[in-house]
Amino acid sequence: MKFNISAFILAVVTVTAGCTEYKDKEYPPVDDSGYTLVEADFKALLFSDKDMVWPEGASIGVYGSEQGYNEPYAIKKAGVGLGQAFFYGPVVKGTLAAYYPYSPSYIGDAAAMPFLIESEQVYGEDPVEMYLKYTPSAFAHMNEGKMEFHYPNALLRLTVGFAEAVKVKGLRLDSEKSGLSGLGVIMQDGTIRMTENADNHIVLNCGEGVLSRSDDGSLTGFCLVMPPGTYDDLKVTLHIDGFDSSFVCSVPEVVLEKIDASDMSVATLSFSPSGGPDGFSEVEVEFDKDE
Repeated sequence: MKFNISAFILAVVTVTAGCTEYKDKEYPPVDDSGYTLVEADFKALLFSDKDMVWPEGASIGVYGSEQGYNEPYAIKKAGVGLGQAFFYGPVVKGTLAAYYPYSPSYIGDAAAMPFLIESEQVYGEDPVEMYLKYTPSAFAHMNEGKMEFHYPNALLRLTVGFAEAVKVKGLRLDSEKSGLSGLGVIMQDGTIRMTENADNHIVLNCGEGVLSRSDDGSLTGFCLVMPPGTYDDLKVTLHIDGFDSSFVCSVPEVVLEKIDASDMSVATLSFSPSGGPDGFSEVEVEFDKDE
């Protein structure tokens, strides 16, 4: 089979994490006649100690502004298990956008790729697993001949620094000005916007309760997956086991950045009441960002 090299689209694709989660999924067959090649490349990215390689059966969805709508691109066998691989699929034209992993039911556009942040999330002990659970897809737009994939969301961690361990039943964040969950879109320039229908709250469900500190005294991190952005009107509501009423406080300005290649830094809000649980009304809120 002969190919015109000028018809190839060579793009560097940097996908940030979670790829091994899709090994057992079934992907549609891709016709290998008259196709476009896309070069996909995992950079030296480390989410905790997770190695990033392309799994068998990996598939990405590609959109073209002039031609191509959610076209499935399949991995070539030579790239399975490696950091670099070629994907092939139907010819697409114009400005390109893509996402991973492919889904036949995904509805997007080359100019704006939608994603969803769940308004109610369930506590997870591992922040990486928590992030990937509620950020299942990575996205990319063509830029100067390269297609670099990124996950769209940020991660906020909250700690409750009582002198004694308390059981946190759940927490809620509210904002009057910003969408915190629901539907968002990724624009061609990479900016992220929440839609008008986005919710102004987000909830973390801790089930029967999670202790605020471990046996060795270290504080438990309560993580929420949120849109990146600057928030200056966040209100946090804490639900503590054994208290009839919840505790509500305002939060100073918080800047949340999306998780990116080789960057697992997380913004942390620390609630430190004086005098333990009995000093519930006297709480100091501190904001730190891990480097």
